[in-house]
Amino acid sequence: MTLLLLRTSWLRYILLFVGVLCISWSAIFVKLSEVTGITTAFYRMFIGSIGVLPIWIYYKNPKFDRRGIGFAILSGLLFGCDIALWNTSITLSKASISTLLANLAPVWVGFAYLLFWKKNLKKSFWFGTFIALSGVGVIVGIDQVFTTNYHLGNLLAICASVFYAAYMLSTQKGRLTIDTLTFTTVSMWTSTFFVLIICLIFDAPLWGFTTKTWFALGGLGLISQLCGWLAINYALGHIKTTTASVTLLSQSVFTALFSVPVLGELLTMNEIIGAFVVLLGIYLVNKTKA
Repeated sequence: MTLLLLRTSWLRYILLFVGVLCISWSAIFVKLSEVTGITTAFYRMFIGSIGVLPIWIYYKNPKFDRRGIGFAILSGLLFGCDIALWNTSITLSKASISTLLANLAPVWVGFAYLLFWKKNLKKSFWFGTFIALSGVGVIVGIDQVFTTNYHLGNLLAICASVFYAAYMLSTQKGRLTIDTLTFTTVSMWTSTFFVLIICLIFDAPLWGFTTKTWFALGGLGLISQLCGWLAINYALGHIKTTTASVTLLSQSVFTALFSVPVLGELLTMNEIIGAFVVLLGIYLVNKTKA
């Protein structure tokens, strides 16, 4: 029995690590696709939604809660905004930096707790927030934010992190009354249709791609979205928040490492220093919340 529990425990951590590796390729697949950010956002959600649908049909819970479904739809809209902004930022900036800045979401979640739920936050949260935002300043260069597309990409990644924070808060509320698989399926299909509308509004290309592009889009939907988040969502239900949150931060590190041989992206010294400062700040914020 002890051996079985040990194996099960290790399986959870292995799944979390595998999930992190899968989502670490997200920004790289976007770069490799060589199409617009909102196009890649649509195919990420569309392919992932098709993959999760048969799983939901097989395991679906016959009980539905209107409040939970409502939050799932809201979460889908928020995640659609997040992924459209983030994928666009990747096309304008470095994959590693966009990924890092998108991980600022825990900071905004903390501010939401303060503003809307009037919760007192520990000094370590404010210290972590100050450090994280200082790191962002080092990376972005506050005096040059609006001067080039590169910095516009960083700004979009930060905006994406705000939507992702709202998505996490909405998901937290919605998961109180609805099972994980149903919530995930509804929110993913909502994101798919929402991003499709954005693609149509901005006349983003949806077909006529090269084989390389289709492979990149397939990897984005199947590896990063479906496999990555199924593994992570399972692991999060069995692992301490402190451990999981810190592990998820390694996504930025792996993306940076993978970007060197695959994309030929090298970080400047300012970006390396700023990245370590941001990761330290986010770690402190996560530690406070956990």
